[in-house]
Amino acid sequence: MVPLPDAVGNRKLCRNSSDYDVCNWLLPEQDGKYCISCRLNDTIPNLLDPDRRRWWKQLEHAKRRLIYSLLELGLPVVGKNKDPNGLAFCFIEDKRTNPGVFEEHVATGHQNGMITINIAEADEVRREITRQYTGELYRTLLGHFRHESGHYYYNRLINNNERVNAFRELFGDETVDYAKALKKYYAKKDSLPYDPDMISHYAQSHPLEDWAEVWSHYLHMIDTLETASAYGLEQGSMRWDDIEITLSKWTELSISLNALNRSMGLEDAYPFVLSDLSFKKLRFVHSLIYPS
Repeated sequence: MVPLPDAVGNRKLCRNSSDYDVCNWLLPEQDGKYCISCRLNDTIPNLLDPDRRRWWKQLEHAKRRLIYSLLELGLPVVGKNKDPNGLAFCFIEDKRTNPGVFEEHVATGHQNGMITINIAEADEVRREITRQYTGELYRTLLGHFRHESGHYYYNRLINNNERVNAFRELFGDETVDYAKALKKYYAKKDSLPYDPDMISHYAQSHPLEDWAEVWSHYLHMIDTLETASAYGLEQGSMRWDDIEITLSKWTELSISLNALNRSMGLEDAYPFVLSDLSFKKLRFVHSLIYPS
């Protein structure tokens, strides 16, 4: 391997770059084979199959976006191999896309720090079919990662009575039976009117899903604003800016993004209208990450 420039120190490429071309992160020479993002993997797809290998590359690209944001925000990113309460990722599929696997149905979700993504979500055609079928305005791999990370960080950040009470004032009672609430939501989803106070239709299903949707939108917002700032756009904003500046800049930038997409004959990049209550919830997320 050609030595890397002194500007980045004595570092090497992640093993998943040299072996599979699915990662482009660096790590110190003494830190083993894999970068901090790849070390979080618990299960990966069958790499002998070209489609699965291509899907995995897309999954890893989205995951690194998430991990970058979490690290930049100063949030704990520790693998389950070091901490039982840590974070891990499981990329698997079910019989609907691969009759040879054991699982009948794999749902994208989170449980005790394990984020499971059905790898079929990396197939753009299947994902678009699912988006149309579910009526979701926004469905992307990165959106899945950000949403499921919200469930994980709920357990890490909502960790005392004061925060629980503040959460309930905004989102509702999280102790409501989760399984029953989702069953009720999906049974009535097509006829359930959209509550404009909610950040998305799915946020209506349960207070914990409302939280995960708001968390996801917060990450959408700060990452996109930081990118805009890096490219010199006046609507750009850095993650450490005052939350009111951030929200104001996001309103300006999202309107511009949608107008640009429409000029190209595309759907809105950000097909949401944020209510006053949604802004309050975003401020709450910000206050947990940057407590005063």
